[in-house]
Amino acid sequence: MAKLPQIEQQKSFIYLQEVETVGQDILTLKEEKLELSNAQNKYREALRALESVFDRNSWIQVGAVYIERPTEECKAILRKEIAKAEEDRNELHEKIKSKVHKLRDLEHEPRLEGFALKPISFTEAKALHKGFGSS
Repeated sequence: MAKLPQIEQQKSFIYLQEVETVGQDILTLKEEKLELSNAQNKYREALRALESVFDRNSWIQVGAVYIERPTEECKAILRKEIAKAEEDRNELHEKIKSKVHKLRDLEHEPRLEGFALKPISFTEAKALHKGFGSS
């Protein structure tokens, strides 16, 4: 009979450990998403600064090295970095959503209403406007 409370205690410990692990994963992913957003903002600032430059060549930092490249190439590099950061942020957002769902399931809570909504695309919005008669 003494083993029964010990087994229940182990199950409780495993449950709490799992909940805490998922919660920590969510916080870690949110931190990564914030860092990516900050990096993306820096890329946008750099791109805006290059838009006002009329020099033929510009300096850009690649890793720990600064190199001089044509300004248009630097702009293209920054645009690629912005797009990559956006993709990475979207991936992290999806991971966070799945972890939140897992956490809610572990806590025996209902799923969050509206948390999995996705915005409509431009073509869908255009079709809706057309369908409802507005221009």
